[in-house]
Amino acid sequence: MTDARHGTRKNARQTDVICLGNATQKVVAYHVVTSEDDPVAQRHELLGTKKIYQELTEKGVSIRRHAHDNNASITKYVREIQTQTENQLDNWHALKQLEKALKAISTGPKKYHGVKWHHELEDKPHAVRTHAYHSLINCEQDPNKLRALLINCVQHYRGNHTACNPQSRCRRQADYEPRHQMLQEDISVSLLTKAIEDSIIFKKAELFVHNMSTAQVESFNNSLNVVHDKRISFGMQSYKMRTALSVGFWNDSKKHFCHSVWKTYFIALNQ
Repeated sequence: MTDARHGTRKNARQTDVICLGNATQKVVAYHVVTSEDDPVAQRHELLGTKKIYQELTEKGVSIRRHAHDNNASITKYVREIQTQTENQLDNWHALKQLEKALKAISTGPKKYHGVKWHHELEDKPHAVRTHAYHSLINCEQDPNKLRALLINCVQHYRGNHTACNPQSRCRRQADYEPRHQMLQEDISVSLLTKAIEDSIIFKKAELFVHNMSTAQVESFNNSLNVVHDKRISFGMQSYKMRTALSVGFWNDSKKHFCHSVWKTYFIALNQ
């Protein structure tokens, strides 16, 4: 899994591109891309990713799956160049987008009620997001099954539990009482169906079947804030040294330390 972090908020001179192993959660490769490599910061992530693939290939390491946060240039590079690698997208960003779309149809101005949103969907955003997450877990790496699981929640909220999990309460309990408001109006059914079918998880189900997350890379990027304050412009040598120290401490923490000791390590560095 990979992600990039720019050294400053605007016109970054340095960008850290980090690659973590899915099993160990350790940094297996990283590259600091600078303005000398490419003056356009928006292109740094792709360039750093290419360097990481090159480095790992030279070490005899093959990448079976590559998860990232839906960077279009990375998707194209993996699909067209790294054909031996399976492209996957981060589930957290996709679930967040789905919940945002669901909130848009669950509330709104009164004049648009029954057109763009409906009160029967008010309690659905978080519930459907949770359902989508469990669909990712239970799809058995089958994109068609993932789509079927996702869209089945519409039928569930209409009282049709034929396709629900046999172990769920709605199938096991004869006196089952739903926790959420049932869908009675056609417009609410239509709005919910469209929101799910328009989601990236539904449209590109094959890119989510392994339920991969870049949360640990995001966590590492956050830890870099301790040594790479984005409000400070560091010299090139100092910046690279700080990234290298961060990688070392991160990998070591995965063996011996909890993340709470990071601040202790870096107090002297920032003084």
